Amino acid sequence: MTRHPRSIPMKARLSLIPLLALLTAAAIAQADPSVRHPFYADQPKQAPDEVVLAVEISAGSFTKYEINEQGLVYVDRFQSMPVAYPANYGSMPRTLAGDGDPLDALVLTREPLHPGVLIRFRPIGYLKMIDGGEHDEKVIGVPTDKVDPTYAGIRDLSDLPEIERQRIEAFFRVYKDLPSGRNPVQLNGWGNAAEARKLIEESLQRFTQRKPEKPASAR
Repeated sequence: MTRHPRSIPMKARLSLIPLLALLTAAAIAQADPSVRHPFYADQPKQAPDEVVLAVEISAGSFTKYEINEQGLVYVDRFQSMPVAYPANYGSMPRTLAGDGDPLDALVLTREPLHPGVLIRFRPIGYLKMIDGGEHDEKVIGVPTDKVDPTYAGIRDLSDLPEIERQRIEAFFRVYKDLPSGRNPVQLNGWGNAAEARKLIEESLQRFTQRKPEKPASAR
């Protein structure tokens, strides 16, 4: 005999809420797989002044994670060079860089973020980089004031301590040195906050004009 919902104790009914939410999310994801993929997360209306990053690699990690076409986080490889990522690294949803992948970014935070999470950040500049003959710019950002007011005074690269920029440069200068035979990396200086916003805006437009069939994972 089916019990009337009101005959079920309140505590038991409340315990069903997480299960119902999970089942609803699963049904939505099954109907539209892009809903569950972080690379299809919406960008805020404030973009490119404020942007969402899908974190793939935690700050301080020696492990290179990637988000695959199903939206799952998997281990791509371990760093052969003894250098850790200087900030949380990932890709911006609904962007398309010149190399055909989502635009990459590093976000500085007070503690490492877990792979697979989304964070809203403010771009303050970008590192001009060539990887294997292709442009592979790395946007640098900090959490928005609402996420963490600690970084409220950082609006441009000039506000960032010089040592932070040096750490980022040092990492990308050597992180592919081992094993030998990998694509050479060339660093060509920095772009400021305004240039970073322009770069992001172009990547957002590129995604809209030429949307990939499946989201590409960051390289």
